[in-house]
Amino acid sequence: MLVVDDSKVVRIKTGRLLEKNNYRVLMAEDGLSAVTCLETQPADLLITDVEMPGLDGFGLTQRLRASPRWAGLPVIMITSSDDKHRAEAAAAGVDVLLGKPYDEQALLAEVQRALARAQRGMAAGLVLQ
Repeated sequence: MLVVDDSKVVRIKTGRLLEKNNYRVLMAEDGLSAVTCLETQPADLLITDVEMPGLDGFGLTQRLRASPRWAGLPVIMITSSDDKHRAEAAAAGVDVLLGKPYDEQALLAEVQRALARAQRGMAAGLVLQ
């Protein structure tokens, strides 16, 4: 998992939750750092904030969707104003939008669902080739 948030507190809190549930966690403080991280370290899922300096969560998701390598990477976006950003998140290609503060069990459930969908998609792609 790659957790992207400009708040160190949020990165650490989310990272600890995921690590406690046996996920390997990478962290980045903004969208550009996330892109750099993904170039050298694989991730199965991205959890990102919306508002970050430089490349925000929408721009990061759009960049990933435009890349053949990362187009299928599941993206969970967490924002303090989820209703305000719902349409823009969908247009950018975000898979799941959660509000802050998020319920830990809800986040873990969305992570599991997103990973399962990604696995099914990969399996379907292998069958078709």
